Amino acid sequence: MGRTPIEACNPPNFEISRFVHLGSTATLAPLTDWKSPRSPVAYCAFIMESSVFEAQSLFYQSAYSGCIEFAQTHAPNGITDNTSLILLVYAARAALAMGDIAGARQLLGDDSEQPVAMSVLLLADFTEMKRSGDDAGSEDVIQQLIMLLDVVEPGELAAEIVRYQVGLALHENGDTQNALETLGVIGAGGSTELECIALGVHILLEIQRVDLAEKEYLAARKQNDDSILVQYMEAWIGLVRGGRATQQAYYVYDEMSQNTMIAHTRNMVPSLVGKAVAQAAQNDVPGATNTLNEALALDPQHTLALANQGVVQSLASDVTVPEAESTTNMYAKTEPASALVSFWDTKRYELEQAVAAMQ
Repeated sequence: MGRTPIEACNPPNFEISRFVHLGSTATLAPLTDWKSPRSPVAYCAFIMESSVFEAQSLFYQSAYSGCIEFAQTHAPNGITDNTSLILLVYAARAALAMGDIAGARQLLGDDSEQPVAMSVLLLADFTEMKRSGDDAGSEDVIQQLIMLLDVVEPGELAAEIVRYQVGLALHENGDTQNALETLGVIGAGGSTELECIALGVHILLEIQRVDLAEKEYLAARKQNDDSILVQYMEAWIGLVRGGRATQQAYYVYDEMSQNTMIAHTRNMVPSLVGKAVAQAAQNDVPGATNTLNEALALDPQHTLALANQGVVQSLASDVTVPEAESTTNMYAKTEPASALVSFWDTKRYELEQAVAAMQ
């Protein structure tokens, strides 16, 4: 895609390819139930409270553990009102991003009848079915997700989250064009839902349509240039474009890492990883090394930091092969099924074959 070989170039604040309710009871609630005064939560127009904003910000910054801890602290009794619902939805999405399917289900409950919660549970169903090779089941879950779009109120945060989940499932199922149309991201800048735009920008970058991604970003910036998501879009595009645009990506991640909400905690690590990627992309290997060391001092087992440390070490002239392999092996133990580990294994095999052919 024209980006650096460092894995952290993937957008840091979405569960792309990591979303993870087989046999779920999360079927579509009747239209007469989800707003009923008898329902556990009367789902009315939602006004964002400061606690939701903070959980949302942590999620956007890939501070998934911090997002979960924050939501559990502020919603200790489960879903009791609109605020606790959205808090726990973000927490469950964070759990899915970490691959913790059981944790996500526990946060929301398998019998949740709220459409926004159901969308997360159905997304978990979809991923398990994809992993097991159940294509028919995956298609059925996608149809259930799509039906939720007719249940939520347009313009509400819940509707935006549901649309995001539908788009993500469609994309992961190989239907990228339908995903972009569902998200309202077709390169014309028509959507007003920032989560959907951000996911759409990522997809456009993945299919190498940087031109359309930039149009969507510029339209989103006119809506809200202070949004974390808008700033991340700028950074992603900068990393893909390379050259002078990479410097702007560095500024974004550097500023994010200084956010008082996350500074000097493990929640800061994803921003530091992004900063290190931008440094490496500018050939500042010593700077990237120092930044990753700072990240791993805060969270020694952070898989993305370990992966990028392995790549940066391979670029550093003062790091021996055994040292670099030690880091990559540590990452492989924590993420054995990752695409990066598979890539490394393939390259090792190809190297062994080439050496054998020369003997």
